[in-house]
Amino acid sequence: MFFSRLELDRDKSRALYLQVADHLRHRIESGELACDTRLPASRVLAKQLGVNRVTVVNAYAELEAEGLVTTKVGSGTYVTAANETSVHDDQTPMPVRLGGPPLRRHWNAGQMMNEMMRLARQPGVLSFAAGTPASEFIPVNEFRRAINDVLRRDGADALQYEEASGYFPLRQVIAEMLQDQDIEVKANDILITAGCQQAMDIALQVMARGKDNVLVVEEPCYLGLLDLLSSKRITPVGVPMDEHGMRVDQLEQIILRHRPSLIYSTPNFHNPTGISIPLERRMAMLEIAARYGVPILEDTTYDELYYESKPLPTLKSLDTNDIVFHAGGFSKTLVPGIRIGYLVAPQSLQERVVTTKQTTDILTSPLNQRALHAYLESGGFPDHLKMVRTAYQTRRDTMLAAMEQHFPDEARWQRPGGGIYLWVEMPQPGPTATELYLTAINYNVAFSIGSVFSAGGYFAHAMRLNFAGCPPDEIEEGIRRLGKAWKELLSRSNTLAEPRRVSLHIL
Repeated sequence: MFFSRLELDRDKSRALYLQVADHLRHRIESGELACDTRLPASRVLAKQLGVNRVTVVNAYAELEAEGLVTTKVGSGTYVTAANETSVHDDQTPMPVRLGGPPLRRHWNAGQMMNEMMRLARQPGVLSFAAGTPASEFIPVNEFRRAINDVLRRDGADALQYEEASGYFPLRQVIAEMLQDQDIEVKANDILITAGCQQAMDIALQVMARGKDNVLVVEEPCYLGLLDLLSSKRITPVGVPMDEHGMRVDQLEQIILRHRPSLIYSTPNFHNPTGISIPLERRMAMLEIAARYGVPILEDTTYDELYYESKPLPTLKSLDTNDIVFHAGGFSKTLVPGIRIGYLVAPQSLQERVVTTKQTTDILTSPLNQRALHAYLESGGFPDHLKMVRTAYQTRRDTMLAAMEQHFPDEARWQRPGGGIYLWVEMPQPGPTATELYLTAINYNVAFSIGSVFSAGGYFAHAMRLNFAGCPPDEIEEGIRRLGKAWKELLSRSNTLAEPRRVSLHIL
């Protein structure tokens, strides 16, 4: 066995765990550390280096995410074949490496989010990262009864093929709900989809126009929409946001420059920022879109999760030119797993919308549609929404109070009037959200880094926090941990200007 000298610079230019990972990566890729070489145990290496054990754990996690090492439970961490990471087909994604130098291949935001979710699912981690509602508020017993009632009543019909547009009684109920929002719509205008995500996907397919397809989005933007665009090779062009949402004053020039096929917007309780667009901007957006003949895809996922007051009118209810695709669903308010959403398209495009749905997956689950209809007809939904709104408002206020106590004064955020997210902008200059994430994981707390929500790669110093998914006591503890991680990272970044060096000989 041979020895090699490892030096760590304790300065702010590069985190210690990344320096360890860099050194080992070089030795693995150069062939100095052969396949199946066992690396030192994290405790041993940390003691020899004079660093915290989590530094070594993070370094090994970096290398494992790249496929350069593998951990065998009860045995240790071993080098994998160095060339295994370079012979993959171009269609095979490389494992993501958060932080550090650029990757060998491009990683999209969805892949980065998947890696963050993997870390966030570790035992004991308090996670504010996911986009899910709270499981404890899902009306399990009510849906069990609804499913059983449907099966007793309809038998095999509930398990047979349904028309592509969806179960007509459910479409009638949804039409009535939308009519209460001043949207002029009938049951025949509604398409039932597999969640709001599929509603957006269908609108994209209907409006697609070849290889030069461009779509205007808010900057930052819903990650799921960015993933859809990436999969369809559609280019997103971001319109900057301020504290009042999309900068509509910049929209016209962007349309003239890029000639987009569609504008995507979440006017109420935007994901990830929580911002709602004022009425005058909504009217201006509709006027500009109509003038240039560019339809708008409106995402209303969070409209029913309002706290102080009801949301402003939807774009569809203000649309006098029939240019708005209106997408909604029940995943955030009721039962995520049944995957039922809906789409109201402009009249001239409704036949194409149904045809696209039929060729995509034939139909949405008939049993789930009928069960949802039975539940909505039971009259329990308004009371359920009231209960969820009260609980989420408490959780939002708990998180805001904890942030005031534990976050630095330079951090900036807004108090959202609805939805389930808080958007935090960290002080600049300073550590990035990715660096904070990797430190926070060591404190067993996770969040979503802001850059994954960007069409242009911005918001490296921002993070999204989901306040809905954890009870108040866990929110307080999680924010306390996050504040502690933040302080540790700042302290580590502001070490002595003159670097101290430590040396280590490792096998």
